[in-house]
Amino acid sequence: MIRKAQGLPAIILLFLVISVHLLWAAQPEPISPEEARSWMRHLLPLPHEIAIKGKFALPPAELSIRLRENATEIEKQAAEQVRGLFKEKAGIAPEGKSFEIRLGVMEAGEGPDGGSNPRIRRLKTLPNNEQAYVIFPDGDNRLVLGGLNGRGVFYAAATLCQLLKPYLTPRRAVIPLAEVVDWPDLEERGLWNFPDPPSWIPWLAGMKLNYGKMADTRIQPVKRGEPNRAAINRDLMMKARLMGFNYLPYIIHYNFLKDSGLYSAYPEIAGAGDRALAGRYFAHKIGDEHRVPNASHPLFAKILAEWMMDIASQGAGEVSCWLSERPAESEDRETGTAGQFVWEARATVTAWKEVLKTHPDFKIRLFLSTTTSERYFRVLAETPPEVKIERACASWIERVPRAPRDLYVNALLDSYAAEGRWLATYDVPLGAYGRVDTPEYKVPCSSAHRIKDYLSQLYKRKWRGAYGMIAWDDRLRPGVIAKETYEFNIAALAEWTWNIGGRSEKEFAAAWATREGYENPEAVGEWGELMGPVEFDVYDSEYPVLYSWGRAVNLIEERKRPVLSEGLFRYYEDRDAFDRKMSVCDKACAIAVEFKDPYLANETRVVRSYIGLAKHIFEIAEQVATEALSSLESQARLKENLKKLEDAGKENTSALRRWRSALGPEPWHDRFHDAVRGTETTVGEIRQIISGKYLYD
Repeated sequence: MIRKAQGLPAIILLFLVISVHLLWAAQPEPISPEEARSWMRHLLPLPHEIAIKGKFALPPAELSIRLRENATEIEKQAAEQVRGLFKEKAGIAPEGKSFEIRLGVMEAGEGPDGGSNPRIRRLKTLPNNEQAYVIFPDGDNRLVLGGLNGRGVFYAAATLCQLLKPYLTPRRAVIPLAEVVDWPDLEERGLWNFPDPPSWIPWLAGMKLNYGKMADTRIQPVKRGEPNRAAINRDLMMKARLMGFNYLPYIIHYNFLKDSGLYSAYPEIAGAGDRALAGRYFAHKIGDEHRVPNASHPLFAKILAEWMMDIASQGAGEVSCWLSERPAESEDRETGTAGQFVWEARATVTAWKEVLKTHPDFKIRLFLSTTTSERYFRVLAETPPEVKIERACASWIERVPRAPRDLYVNALLDSYAAEGRWLATYDVPLGAYGRVDTPEYKVPCSSAHRIKDYLSQLYKRKWRGAYGMIAWDDRLRPGVIAKETYEFNIAALAEWTWNIGGRSEKEFAAAWATREGYENPEAVGEWGELMGPVEFDVYDSEYPVLYSWGRAVNLIEERKRPVLSEGLFRYYEDRDAFDRKMSVCDKACAIAVEFKDPYLANETRVVRSYIGLAKHIFEIAEQVATEALSSLESQARLKENLKKLEDAGKENTSALRRWRSALGPEPWHDRFHDAVRGTETTVGEIRQIISGKYLYD
């Protein structure tokens, strides 16, 4: 009797367990288009083709993650990416039997014509198909992730993880029964420079960005008569490769090679004469003037080959070779026959051909000089077509004024791109100002409109790679401040280098906000739609960097009449444009102040304050240039305009400090303080000019 009484609860418990299991094993549930749209907001970038018509919910332990036989290391990494998400969110590595997630390179199968799998045939037709992938349900209890190679499989896993993450808990996993066909529009996408690569590379790769300059590449000290060596971060390079990420080593700009001891060991390689001095950028305020090498000397190509050989022997598949970054030329007789950059390119190709004898698959890139187009036509004509070409700091050379937005055109390089030559640019405007050779003041900039405009033009020009530059970081918290400041624009870079015809700017901002946990993503979308064009207008008119060059002060000191729609006032087409843009900022700020995170509200205030400065600089410049200033009325108006400018300066510096304080305590980066000083100096010098020359009282 006792045993029977004790056995009854066990039977009931078994019945309940079976019932619950059957309940979880029910048929997939359909979902509405609205639910699918909401789910897809967690995706960044948005796939080219995606439909989610159903879902399957079950305990995480009931799933399994399976690889094909003979899976490659990158396929294993893709599977580990999914397992890692389950460990993080559900606390387990699933090994169940109710639902299977299968990953792997797609293999030929029976098709309707007796040929390969039709999905394989489709993938082969896509642009950049080595990175393309598919996701599709296979029956009611399996989801398949596949690609033509491991990189595609990794990107399929990245997409699935983005879909799983918001609805994965220790008790419940919701599997999207998604149909996806996807590929990138640009082959290579990423950053020229970024802090803390070990943590940033997984973050970037998770958004399908796939390129980064290897920050810690170093040329080892050169000693005469000894083999030349280069140090690279091989371990991180190999780990990045398993995430489809090209962490690329480089040989630094040739006019910086003195720092390696090259000219001490081989003085005959140093460029001859003062014309060989390349000078320095504004950003390089002190130090050497960077002598270019005598690139025509045979020893130079030999040493380049030794560096390349050493890099190749460490497992790198390619290296980026940076020509001298500024106009300069060795005055030796041989260099003059073709020019500095032609000889540098020749030496690089000669070195590479030597490396091919032992590393036949090794590749190189030529990073062209950054501030000139000098003899590019010869460099490109002589360089083998399989050598990739990189370009930076060229936006000011390529700009063609056009309303409502300027064009970017380089007839020479664009012609090569149209013919299928591989070209990439580092000029995606992630920062307030898009040129690393400037002070690049550290101020907030989140403009999807500006990023999409630039990338759309680059895509139409048929360029293959697009990178942005990050030139700063917080010294106390490496990677943190840079990420908080740049993450919106980096996400925009990921979005539209992958799928240029996908989301609108508003939809992108809402998706970004969804992923970042904003309480009202729709409102963030509205903010982004309002502020994107305004921030484009402000920063693309050279604010605030023009202050460092004294352009606003010179305008007033020389009594030049300011011209609307040009120069400092490029995007102010009439005198009311200043107020219209500030009104847009006010509307955007009213939205942003409702968010718990103050970042977007603080950014809006900074941008508005730059418009106020532009307005009052214009008014003073216009008055000084067009009036005699000899009447009481004109004197009173000039005093009033000066007071308004001083107030606008205080508003700007206050907004900047408020923005930066919210990110973290001092010490702050010098380039933030440069931004504040730029405003204070400009306002102070204009005050001095007006008071000393034009105010009689």
